[in-house]
Amino acid sequence: MKMRHNGSATPEQLAILTEALQQLGVDLPLDSPERETLATEIMTLFENGIETLDGIKAALSKRQKSPPAGASGPLILG
Repeated sequence: MKMRHNGSATPEQLAILTEALQQLGVDLPLDSPERETLATEIMTLFENGIETLDGIKAALSKRQKSPPAGASGPLILG
């Protein structure tokens, strides 16, 4: 099931997003820029059709191994 383009999500989808941020950002302070970046990356993946916790983790793992050009380094995920 794809997230609607109007920005809404079902309770089940919100639970997946919440769990992804909790698990992947466990070592990041709640108010840190790194956690904010992680949350943005999770939302981007979700909006592009990656809608499972395992899928989000796998996609972020791939990104961590090959950061975009110009990046100062990989995002460290807990």
